[in-house]
Amino acid sequence: MRNEFFHVLLLLGFFHLVLISIPLFARADIDIPEPADLGLVEEKLLLKAIEAAQGKVRRSPDDAEVWGQLGHVYLSHGWEVPAIPCYRQASRFAPDEFKWFYFLGRLTKQRQPEDAVKHLSRALTLDSEYAPAHLYLASALRILGEFDEAQQHLERAKQLQPNNPFSELWLGEIALARQQVKLARTHLERALRLNPGQSEAHVLMAQVAIALGDKQLAKKHAQVARNPSQYGELIDPLWWDVLKAGVTAPLYAERGRRYMSEGDYARAVAEFESLISDAQKDIKVWFDYGVSLLYTGTRHHEALEVLEHLLSLLDKDIEVQKERSADEIAYLKAQAYNYMGQIYYETGQTAAAIRACRVALQFKENKTDGGSHSQLTSSDYDTFFSNVHANLAMVYENTGQLGEAIRHYQDALDHVPSQLSVHRDLAGAYWKKRNYTAAEPHYKQVITHAATDVQAIYRLGLISLMKEDYLEAVSLFKKVIAIEATHVRAYGALGVAYQELGNIPEAIGIFERVLELEPGNKVALDKLRELHESK
Repeated sequence: MRNEFFHVLLLLGFFHLVLISIPLFARADIDIPEPADLGLVEEKLLLKAIEAAQGKVRRSPDDAEVWGQLGHVYLSHGWEVPAIPCYRQASRFAPDEFKWFYFLGRLTKQRQPEDAVKHLSRALTLDSEYAPAHLYLASALRILGEFDEAQQHLERAKQLQPNNPFSELWLGEIALARQQVKLARTHLERALRLNPGQSEAHVLMAQVAIALGDKQLAKKHAQVARNPSQYGELIDPLWWDVLKAGVTAPLYAERGRRYMSEGDYARAVAEFESLISDAQKDIKVWFDYGVSLLYTGTRHHEALEVLEHLLSLLDKDIEVQKERSADEIAYLKAQAYNYMGQIYYETGQTAAAIRACRVALQFKENKTDGGSHSQLTSSDYDTFFSNVHANLAMVYENTGQLGEAIRHYQDALDHVPSQLSVHRDLAGAYWKKRNYTAAEPHYKQVITHAATDVQAIYRLGLISLMKEDYLEAVSLFKKVIAIEATHVRAYGALGVAYQELGNIPEAIGIFERVLELEPGNKVALDKLRELHESK
């Protein structure tokens, strides 16, 4: 009997070992959520991505990351409902991981604000510095009528991310709900400075204007509010993880544009290449692909081909022409020619660069009133055509055609008078022509906004020397030296200014300083000999 007892124990131990060694994916009780309309999906890439993510969950059902990745696949393609239980499972297996509670709160804030408050509050105990979590928690609290607490989180989000476009908007909404009309106006004005195209802010400003008795202003904001809202981007690094899980065309395009905004053009090209085919009719994809190829720095020929294909679609494809207003088509053509001009210039084809930029400028005359579908503003046009003129001026300047260069720099400033780089370049062109009087106001404009621009200050000092305004010259050269203590030419010019003022000891000291910086400097040696002889 005793032997049989031990035999049973051994068998039980054996079965225990067998049970714990069975792969986890063999469990039959794993409930994997799926989108209700998954059966209607035809994109093979998407189906493959879902199948792969679900397979990882079956193989490692206790792994928070694989549950979270399945949630990302669902969420990136617009399936929020099945993403929620995925993130819930992830938070169960990784209870100290901020991101899973954050995504749960973000997804439940609208339909289940009480749950969102719980999830986001938990997330913020794990990372209190993540601004988007404060914003989404404030959003849920607003829905629940908890305005005081919502306001605290909005103020904190504003501290952490001052340029986010939502803190001021929602603070304005709360102030208006409390009948604090002037405070609401202050917040909403700031919101519109951060994001002028946000319709919600214009709606609230219309209400504020009515409350303040300004019917004309209310009408103005109400009219703008009818346009589709243009949302300013919230800096949310975790959302980038979600986007990376997407495999459909809009997500490749969104990722490509995100990489462009980060200056990572090689990765942008890789994303857009997935979308490029003979059947591709999205002209924005072609445009962004061409620009990305250009800025990789090594694929100019391909970039040129892509931009030429874009122009062909804009000229000949009826389907494309129906989707875009005449203004938008003209604007895209102008942009394409401008970039083609840049490609020609960078590949040494100067004449072709000039022709392309001139063609781009012809589209200035084609602007209409924009139409109801156009989102382009006069500011968009002015900034763009200012840049085209500036680009063309640079080509002319570098080929020695200074008259044409100056004319186009001036045209650039006619469009955008505050363009500092153009003032600097125009001043430089005048300087090359030795028209110092014309250069002076542009250098003054530069140092008004860039007080440490050494070249501008130094050249203004030289102009003052020429005008025999020696005291002003001394002041300017001293500024140069304060910024750049080894600027030999500024010291030399300062010595000349002191000499002209009759301050011989100071002049001698300055020229001796020149020799310390540059031993054997002939000009300084000659000046010192001359100054000592005059004593």
